[in-house]
Amino acid sequence: DEGMIVIVQERMERAASRTGFKMASLDDDGDKKGRRQQSSSNKRSTRYQPNFRQLTSPGGLKVLVGRNRRDNEAICFQVARGDDVWMHARGCPGAHVLLQVRRGTPSPTDADLQFAADLAAFYSDARTERRAAVTVAEPKHIQKPRGAPPGAVKLRKEGSSLVGRPQNVQEDLKAAREESGGAWDEMGYQKLGGRARNKKRTEEARKKTLAKKRAEKRQNRKRRHRSSDADDVSDWS
Repeated sequence: DEGMIVIVQERMERAASRTGFKMASLDDDGDKKGRRQQSSSNKRSTRYQPNFRQLTSPGGLKVLVGRNRRDNEAICFQVARGDDVWMHARGCPGAHVLLQVRRGTPSPTDADLQFAADLAAFYSDARTERRAAVTVAEPKHIQKPRGAPPGAVKLRKEGSSLVGRPQNVQEDLKAAREESGGAWDEMGYQKLGGRARNKKRTEEARKKTLAKKRAEKRQNRKRRHRSSDADDVSDWS
């Protein structure tokens, strides 16, 4: 009964005061549980949230394109699944591209594969080429080298290579890339938007200055010509 519970609790408290033993309470258990839940929540919140480019292939399949090294890492080791198709421009820095093939979706057609290969070539240092070799692999063959930086991977086995044609990507992607500027290097894609825009403004200013100088030269020539004509007039008075 309650009286017996109170007696036992008092005896335990007296024993604890003599030995220095700290008794656990229900509140302590609640605090520990709360701390565990908070710690778990913090771990989930610190997990990287990728920001892929998402496009749709001609056959309706989703295509993901990494924007940076951590996106590339997430494509390989967080998102990629069994039947997905992974691509990357061969022999140069670039984005990782994933053609998602999931349960209930149609099998990728040649047009779907070519669409993804063109993106892999376009979002790489091979984007100025007419044709670029693109490596293809299954996600299960992608491995992370020990000590490698984010986005760096190695392949246990490659699939059949494709040829990407960067100029075939849709026009809005070309316009966005031209506006933002940027380049891939060993550290990933580096945006150079400000530099690209400044370069464009500098070129426009140079053209305006050149046009102004040409206009001034034309005006000077006209003035000299009028002055010469005036000197040639004789005084018949």
